[in-house]
Amino acid sequence: MQTRPAPQRPVPAFLPINTLMLQAIKKVEQVIHELGRRGFAVASIYMSSPAYPTVRIQTSARCVQLIESGQAAYFSFGQGQVGRYREGQFRLDGCRVVWTENAN
Repeated sequence: MQTRPAPQRPVPAFLPINTLMLQAIKKVEQVIHELGRRGFAVASIYMSSPAYPTVRIQTSARCVQLIESGQAAYFSFGQGQVGRYREGQFRLDGCRVVWTENAN
């Protein structure tokens, strides 16, 4: 007795979420290029949702300038294993750009 395999539904080449993720990756790529042009070093990327990716940069004097000019803001303050810290952020082309400053 031969059994036939169950018919399978065709799977589209790109599911809607895959398309959204690819669009977000392209957005992040553009933001990384722009951050590099502005002199920032990218440390990591976090994308829990394709709608608003987060790019973490290394802290620099330029971050303080953005805070002082009102182009960025501190959003988190705390105390960790290495002491006090604060985190700043700004938006750039649909991405959230963040950094962490440790107190001396």
